[in-house]
Formats: sequence, C-alpha cells, structure tokens
Amino acid sequence: MELFRSMDRESMGRKSFVPHILASLCLLMSIGTSQVMAANMRSFIEAVRRKATVVYVGSVKEVRMLTRTKFDIKAQAVIDVLSVVRGAGNVRAATVEYSSYDDKTPMLEGGPQYQLQPGVKVVIFANSFASTIPPAYLMQGSREELLQRVVALRDSLSRMSPDQLKVHEINEEDRRVQLELYEKLCAYLRTSK
Repeated sequence: MELFRSMDRESMGRKSFVPHILASLCLLMSIGTSQVMAANMRSFIEAVRRKATVVYVGSVKEVRMLTRTKFDIKAQAVIDVLSVVRGAGNVRAATVEYSSYDDKTPMLEGGPQYQLQPGVKVVIFANSFASTIPPAYLMQGSREELLQRVVALRDSLSRMSPDQLKVHEINEEDRRVQLELYEKLCAYLRTSK
C-alpha cells in the first residue's frame, strides 16, 4: 500500500510539473514574439521617416526579382521619380530593393514587405536614390490614397504630446521639419495627376 502511495505522489508531482513547463514555454515564446514585433514596429516611428536622407514621389516603372528563398523574395523596383521632396539633385530615376512575397513565398509576420507593380505610385523615404538597403518607409497606391496617408501622418504628428514625441524619438524641431515635409508632399499630391 505504501508503494502505491509513493507512486501516486510521483505521478501527481509529474502532472503538476507539466503545466509549469508549458506555462514557462508559453511565456518565453510570447516574450520572443513581443521583441520581434517591437523590432519590426520600429519602422513605423517618426524618427525613421525623419532620418531618411531622400524622400520622393514616383511611379514604379519596372520590377525585377533578384533572389527567392522559401521565406522571402528580394526584389528591385525601378522608379520614375516625379518629385523630390527631400534630397539634392535633379533625379529622374531611382532604384529600391525590398522584400516581397507571392503564392509560393508567404508573407512574413511583422516584417515590412511590398508587392510593387508597374504603374503604381509610391512615396519613398530612403537613404539614397539607388539603395540596396530596403527603404526606411514606403507607401504605395493611387495618388488619392497616398494623399490620404500623408495627411494622416501629418495630422497624427501635429497632435502628438511631448511624451508621444519621445516614443517616436523626435523633438519639437524634428516635428517642425517633418510637418513641412508632409505639407510639401500634400501640395504635390493634390496638384499632380
């Protein structure tokens, strides 16, 4: 009888141990996921757009697939530059490399990926006009859709509290510079065809 009680206690100990292991694994997995999401969310803070060396409006002329893995497609778009809003020079064309997806290569969770097509309008925040580094920020769509997104960025930035500015890693001077940039983008998008 004592043997059965001992075995029963051991199995009870194991049974109560399993939920603790599962709970610990879930906690570790959720921490990992939140850090990954936080890292990818960084591309949406205002400081990323503020630090972009060049900002331009363009139209996708051509898309080339560079490499494909089962997890990602590296692509390059040739862009007809329609207007330069930040950056120097009379640039007519730009190239941008980016991550993409299709039916064979599913979309990555949390990562910025795009499906650019010839003829689509874009607003690109990048480090140069010929960038092998993915853009800091990219918007695509019709002229009207781009205008709506830029207005939303401008309005959101203008309403940010001092604490929200800190979260977005910018200060009042950065806000002023970005609001001017958004106004230039809005003016161009309102008058272009």
